[in-house]
Amino acid sequence: MATARLYARRFLMLLLALVLVACGGSSEVSVSSGSGPGTGTGTPGRGAIAVSISGLPQGTGGDLTVTGPNGFRQRVATSTTLTGLVPGTYTVVAGNVLTGSTTLSPQPVTQQVAVGSGTSSVAVTYSATAAFALALREVVTGLAAPVHLTAPPNDSRLFVVERAGRVRIVQNGTLLPTPFLDISALTTTDGERGLLSMAFDPGYAANGRFYLYYTNLGGNIVIARYQVSAADPNLAGTTGAIVLTIPHPDFNNHNGGLLAFGPDGMLYLGVGDGGGEGDPSGHAQDPGTLLGKLLRINVSNSGAQPYAIPPDNPFVGQAGRRGEIWATGLRNPWRFAFDPPAGNLYIADVGQDQREEIDVEPAASGGLNYGWNVTEGTLCFLAASCNTQGLTLPQLEYDHGPSGGCAVIGGYVYRGNAMPALLGRYLYSDLCSGWLRSFAFRDGVTEKLDWGIAAPGSVLSFGMDGQGELYLLADTFASGTSGKVFRIVDRNAP
Repeated sequence: MATARLYARRFLMLLLALVLVACGGSSEVSVSSGSGPGTGTGTPGRGAIAVSISGLPQGTGGDLTVTGPNGFRQRVATSTTLTGLVPGTYTVVAGNVLTGSTTLSPQPVTQQVAVGSGTSSVAVTYSATAAFALALREVVTGLAAPVHLTAPPNDSRLFVVERAGRVRIVQNGTLLPTPFLDISALTTTDGERGLLSMAFDPGYAANGRFYLYYTNLGGNIVIARYQVSAADPNLAGTTGAIVLTIPHPDFNNHNGGLLAFGPDGMLYLGVGDGGGEGDPSGHAQDPGTLLGKLLRINVSNSGAQPYAIPPDNPFVGQAGRRGEIWATGLRNPWRFAFDPPAGNLYIADVGQDQREEIDVEPAASGGLNYGWNVTEGTLCFLAASCNTQGLTLPQLEYDHGPSGGCAVIGGYVYRGNAMPALLGRYLYSDLCSGWLRSFAFRDGVTEKLDWGIAAPGSVLSFGMDGQGELYLLADTFASGTSGKVFRIVDRNAP
């Protein structure tokens, strides 16, 4: 989030100070550790596929996936020849490409090719099929600093988290007057503190459990389990069981704020570095503390312990290292998201003075170090001791400045049904600039688009409903209830 000086200029309240920022240059930089499709080398008894892609504008890559025997899988963006292939049947699947406001569709979408000892050929031709643009459709207003939105799978309701400590329900487009849950007596909203997110247990339909991420009156981070009322599905029980408390008493910023269940059923927690400019205590690089980390715990057990540490966590059993840690080197991972179909994890980590970053790595890759406070994005932060060996650099970063921003607000990869042209694209925004951008990740960042949308007020978070549709949460802070929820929709849809 911005400093008080930045907020004075922007006439905003200091509600979600995600970073201390200073103005820098303005540009967007894409960094990818992945590589394009390799052609391999010829091998006796092996075959090849010559892939031809046409119809795309110069500089625009296609979206082809080639699969075959022995688990072979290769993404292809440009015309190439795949060699050294085991004989057998291969399947080529082509996906849409977005460029500007145009959807480019492939023909054919799916084809099979038999590979022997020679070279087989496949061709995919792209053509513009429709204009596609996004818009924001107001769903509900009258909220106080809405910072998170979620829902159980296939549930038609929206559960909106207000930072002051309330969970509100939007049902059939109406904001219900009685909160689902109110823990405002347990938290405070100074600095970045408050009720920051909630997550429904994967077995919520049967067990009625959900989890909260909030800061208590002492400033410490609390993960607590609650239960829906047996008598009323729109009300929760008022007594929670504390699962985990993380000491965070020194500063009121950099609390992280998201908890979410991964596709593996484990509960993941994005925890900030403890606050203060530059991580003065070095928490993010210290494996002995839970601050500045992505954590992974098992809350499915019903024994005496509130949670268990998964035995396949990367630091289990190592002296001086907390077993709950899944990844290190994070500054303030305000929002992260899983994309199970592609097997990726996206972490939007709020920067300090110059760079905002988005990390994209396989969700199953534990033990990664995302660099803070050795690096800020790809820049050296600790210049006197900057050694990037062993660090995982971001896949995308952008500068601060008039056309950049001050604090990245991470969203989700779209996997809903209402906008097929948007499938597989990750949406994100910025607290101060309020634009809406997206990219596709195919062994690297591609199809970077700015959708030309200026959100009203400060963008605080994204949300996903029970059908996989996406929402944007914003507040102008003009009053105590000026927060709004918008659905992200196809501008040209009826």
